Amino acid sequence: MSPRFLQHILPVSFYGRAILILIVPILVIQIVLSVVFVQRHYERVTAQMTTNILRDISFLTHRLDGSSEPDQVLNALSDLTVILQIEIVLPPESGTPVMPARIESLDLAGREIIRVFAEELPNYLGADLKTLPGTVRLWLDSAHGPVEFQLPRRLVTTSNPHQLLVIVFLASVLMTLIAFQFLRLQIRPIRRLGAAAEAYGRGERVALRASGAREIRAAAHAFLDMRNRIERQRAQQKIMLSGVSHDMRTPLTRMRLILSMMPEDEDRSALETEITDLEKRLEGFLDFTRGQMAEARGPSDPRALLVNLTGRYRMAGHEIGCRMEPGLPDTLILDAGAVERALDNLISNALRHGKTVHVGAGTTGRWLDYCVEDDGPGIAEADRARACDPFVRLDEARNSDTGGLGLGLAIAAEVARAHGGTLLLETSPGLGGLRAVLRLPLPQSR
Repeated sequence: MSPRFLQHILPVSFYGRAILILIVPILVIQIVLSVVFVQRHYERVTAQMTTNILRDISFLTHRLDGSSEPDQVLNALSDLTVILQIEIVLPPESGTPVMPARIESLDLAGREIIRVFAEELPNYLGADLKTLPGTVRLWLDSAHGPVEFQLPRRLVTTSNPHQLLVIVFLASVLMTLIAFQFLRLQIRPIRRLGAAAEAYGRGERVALRASGAREIRAAAHAFLDMRNRIERQRAQQKIMLSGVSHDMRTPLTRMRLILSMMPEDEDRSALETEITDLEKRLEGFLDFTRGQMAEARGPSDPRALLVNLTGRYRMAGHEIGCRMEPGLPDTLILDAGAVERALDNLISNALRHGKTVHVGAGTTGRWLDYCVEDDGPGIAEADRARACDPFVRLDEARNSDTGGLGLGLAIAAEVARAHGGTLLLETSPGLGGLRAVLRLPLPQSR
């Protein structure tokens, strides 16, 4: 059995695997105990009790065979048969019908009784353990014909043969239920930690209290420390971003004032071009940095967000097709500014590299998909992962003369990751160019 096969049949969750680790040993112990009890103890006890009663039956049969008047022998042995609890039925003149070996299909002790009868009694004809409940009917051949012996079943087998198995089974069930409850309490802190980590990956802060076993509490404390460090770094980054934005714009403004007082010539035009390029790069860097910072989130209409954005592009003279699929949620908790900035970058990239652009929104399983398609040259499949890295420009897929800093896809990918989603780059089936899908998670029902 290969490990790959075991991965398919084993439970996926830790709780399921813990239950499997608990249940399998209990089942194995039950099976081993049952086999040992039935084969090694129960069958031996049954065989021993049956052998003991055969001595009495052999004695009575011998007395019957040694007399020509069996009725007189039965009368003389009546006290003994009452004490032995064995009833002897002599054959009538028409003969006694002899039953073959009749037992219940699941009567393991009955099979052992029949086996002992057949092996230990040379004059054995048949037995019936089924017709009369709690009674064993045995037929033996004698000098007077077939003789029937009737005796209580309890004389050849134990009265409560499965009592031990039932007690062990009930005790196992009780201990298993207790273990289930214990496992659930132990796994609950792990689930809380996983939920807090997943929520923090979407930019949400969920209260978490370290609880559970020592190792789980250590993992929870490590997560809380990591989250606090990241939040401090983001706060410092925000302060630095504000400082960079102010400190860089001030000298650029002074440079433009100086240039405005210079005469019109080639040097002034060259300097203005360089300043414009520097401002453009500064804005791109600041936009990318803002995309990495968690902003306040609130309920937003996913339809209105895309409709308003495409409306602004249409007012600017761009023809953009917009399609909303049914089933979109009315509201969704997200950072509307960041999502709008990501979609703005995707649409501007599509307009820069294609003539026809279609946008749309729909749901796929537990995801909300914003799709932006164009009829441009697209991006090769081997370069799609690298295209989402910051400051990466693909000359093969995007003409370097069209401008851009290589931050549009990087910002969109960072916004998707901050919301717990992803950015997918595919080939547009309808337009043939690039199809960018900004995939965001939908709220899950609990």
